[in-house]
Amino acid sequence: MIAVFAASLRYEFRMQIRKRSVWIVPGLIVLLFLLIGGSLLRDLFDPAERPADPRTAVAGLAVQVHGLLSIGFGCLLADRLIRDDRLRVAPILDATPARPAARLVGKYLGAGAATAIPILVVYLGLAVAYAVHAGAPAALGWALAACGAVFLPGLLFVAAFALAVPLVMPAPLFRVIFVGYWLWGNVVPPDLMPTLARTLIHPLGGYPLAALLGFHGIDGEEVWAGPLPGATLNFLRPDPTPATAWLSIGLLLALAAAALAGGHALRARRAR
Repeated sequence: MIAVFAASLRYEFRMQIRKRSVWIVPGLIVLLFLLIGGSLLRDLFDPAERPADPRTAVAGLAVQVHGLLSIGFGCLLADRLIRDDRLRVAPILDATPARPAARLVGKYLGAGAATAIPILVVYLGLAVAYAVHAGAPAALGWALAACGAVFLPGLLFVAAFALAVPLVMPAPLFRVIFVGYWLWGNVVPPDLMPTLARTLIHPLGGYPLAALLGFHGIDGEEVWAGPLPGATLNFLRPDPTPATAWLSIGLLLALAAAALAGGHALRARRAR
């Protein structure tokens, strides 16, 4: 089983990392954001604008990069699982002694890792540039912490649903719904309409940002987690603490595992 998992992971990683779209899509999103006047570079490199604390600077960078590029990440992965069915190789693979569950997890981690690399290249590249420009080497440590506490759980969550949900709907429809979900769940204020923003299952990582990285916006006045008077779904918004931050990470990973398990069960039932 381990050999099957490793082989699947290597194959999916190599195949995905060579796709031009995996590199072009994040590049175009960043370029578009910069052209329309985004504050990504100004917050980092303008001495008059950037925060004095390197932790705040790289956490703010993580929010912007994660919020922007995860949209393309989910869309790029939407056809990875259904591709085997479309190419009619799924029955052949299912007939081999290789365990379908091991192949699925290998596909999930291999394709997901390859698709995440351009995002991390953009983020860590900007973090290194900031650390050099600002003379703040501590920023690199905080950037790595943000990769583990913010990017990793959120991208694993998105990748699982991007692989599993297109089994029950066309991939183009999933992409449209996913973009709408991402904007609704991360941009819409909770006091405006029901949303997952600032909840424990906020894939942008509100609780780790607030409780583990101490991020409260570039100006120090933003709230990324916790209850909001009068907002719906406040039962999913306990006060941010290190414990609730780890709970948020655990919930995102549990939901990712549930989505993968559901996709595996659906494919197994169809194969009978």
